[in-house]
Amino acid sequence: MKLSDFKDEKGIEVVAKLMLPITRIAKNEKNKASRQGTQLEFASALLQNNAGDVKEILAILNDQNPTEYHCTAASVLTDVLEMITDPALMALFGLRSKTQALSGSALESTEGQKS
Repeated sequence: MKLSDFKDEKGIEVVAKLMLPITRIAKNEKNKASRQGTQLEFASALLQNNAGDVKEILAILNDQNPTEYHCTAASVLTDVLEMITDPALMALFGLRSKTQALSGSALESTEGQKS
């Protein structure tokens, strides 16, 4: 889900919950260099350096309790690609979304097939 999918009080709740894992990711020195790279480099750094925080973010975005959230490699790929192409969410990381950098990605290909 994108941040814009959450409305009113639920939107406030989701942003409040996202602040802690995003802060931990932002403070991680290993992620700093990737912020200057592509979205995929940033996503790779997040997954390698803050897997638990990424899982927590994905659980929050899927409106699930992080302790009960489970994912597969395939669902993580899809969810992380959606996450890094959400301009509002990337703004919380202090980044602008670079959707064009993912042109031709699997996300773009599957989004074109949705009805």
